Amino acid sequence: MSIRLLTVDAAGTLVRPWPSVGAVYGRTAREHGIEVSDGEVDREFYKTFGRLQTCKQTNEGEEIEFWRQVVTQTFRPFAGNKNLDSLFEELWNLFAKGECWKLAEKAESTLTTLRERGYVLAVLSNNDARLRSVLTDLKIDQAFDHLFISSEMGCEKPELEIFRKVEQTMDRKSNEILHLGDSHSRDFLGARKAGWSALLYGEPKLENEQISCFSELLNYLP
Repeated sequence: MSIRLLTVDAAGTLVRPWPSVGAVYGRTAREHGIEVSDGEVDREFYKTFGRLQTCKQTNEGEEIEFWRQVVTQTFRPFAGNKNLDSLFEELWNLFAKGECWKLAEKAESTLTTLRERGYVLAVLSNNDARLRSVLTDLKIDQAFDHLFISSEMGCEKPELEIFRKVEQTMDRKSNEILHLGDSHSRDFLGARKAGWSALLYGEPKLENEQISCFSELLNYLP
């Protein structure tokens, strides 16, 4: 395997909400007069997010409107007819800050070692421009040679177009690229269909080519 470029997914792989989506959403909602537990919000959020994310018409819209729908539908069962605009604005801005995110364990040291070994590193994320400020706040942005963000590119994983755009920008062939991500369909299968190597990140174990800690990358990229 002649890998020269590693691309890394962001949310769910490189970073995760801190301490959790439910904790941030729940605390903020209570400050806006909505009585709801963190656990209730967490369950409703992931149910709503999954439903809207699979709706192509919704997902192709402006990112801010997509997230407005997520927040509105997450809290509607708890908020009645309450106007949720101010809650949404606060949550949108909160998740543009590093304080609401946490780096994956051993990510920073692993990426430093891989750079020392001569690998080119890039982020490849289905996300919006807020990711740039998040990675800057977490002081991890400088670890990467390029940030590929779907909302800025007009396409997203697992579409073949986004993988080809990475190849063109980085001047790399498909067999020179390894992608790491936590989504089996978007990251692992998407990269494989593009002719890239792929590693699935996290649990449960679904593939032989899967890791649960960033430091395991060092076994794949000597």
